[in-house]
Amino acid sequence: MHPLPRRPLPLRVLTLLLLFLPLLTQAQRYPGTFTARNAAYLEISGTSDTYSFNLDRIVYQHSVFKTAVRAGIGTNLFFQEGEPGVYPIVPLELLGLVGATENHLEVGLGYTRRFTDHPDLMRHMYFARVGLRYQRPKGGLLVRLAVTPFVSPENKSDTPGLPVVPRFGLSVGRSF
Repeated sequence: MHPLPRRPLPLRVLTLLLLFLPLLTQAQRYPGTFTARNAAYLEISGTSDTYSFNLDRIVYQHSVFKTAVRAGIGTNLFFQEGEPGVYPIVPLELLGLVGATENHLEVGLGYTRRFTDHPDLMRHMYFARVGLRYQRPKGGLLVRLAVTPFVSPENKSDTPGLPVVPRFGLSVGRSF
């Protein structure tokens, strides 16, 4: 049995590189791919009582679909007329975005925690989101407008069952 002829090492390396080159290139990147995956914005109403400062990050994207996570912090500090005190608010949310370039349909599910001990206020609220989101793939202005109804297991009304409370939110910020 004859041994196989030995090829020089550089030719083998070159052959392997040529085989794996298509896996390494990104020349055919989808035009709606976000390079600015982070965003910081102020949300008025929405998933907080009054306002919240938020950060979100796009954690997955494929073609026209993107997934993001969001966390924020807010308070009722400047809108406390009729409120039983000042308390912090922490909204958390998982978002799905569908859109080709700047304009997206945004849907989400979230949880907001009010840190208050007042017996008349709900502490745990669960949200849904359906809205529109404007965000340029390379960064810049971010605008969100959404319907954000919530339910709470802490029913504070006399009606039986979980009430669905409608809300609307407007967010303005910057993606980077």
